[in-house]
Amino acid sequence: MQTTDDGYPLAISKAASLKNAEVSLRLKPAGGKSDQGGGVAVRLNNPKNYYLVQLDALRDRVLFSRVRDGAPEEIVGVDADIASHSWHTLAVRAKDDEFTVSLDGNWVFTGFDKTLSQPGRIALWTKGDSHTRFDSISIIPLPASEEPY
Repeated sequence: MQTTDDGYPLAISKAASLKNAEVSLRLKPAGGKSDQGGGVAVRLNNPKNYYLVQLDALRDRVLFSRVRDGAPEEIVGVDADIASHSWHTLAVRAKDDEFTVSLDGNWVFTGFDKTLSQPGRIALWTKGDSHTRFDSISIIPLPASEEPY
């Protein structure tokens, strides 16, 4: 477990760095006064540079952000029913500049960004005083895209 300077705990996988992958996990926002939720970081180059998909149970939002130099920049955010003290399944498919996000088996949004184009680690993420439980984590590498000749 590593904590960034901003206080965001990251549990970084030691598996190979991946650019294209499908990540699925179950998470349960279990408490916290100012924050309740968690998420997954992909293409993590270091604790200050990565993409983040997070559930926010207090605000009923699913967010896709780019974290650069430790500062999050929201790319897409949508309202969703996220119950505290309940298990939710979050899935992220990162393929080149396309990020498809599903919640509890339903498509939520597809976001696009080309900033972090290099492979990176996968990590579990929480924020502030959030108490989050994680379970059933699956990481499936996707084949590299075929470049046209």
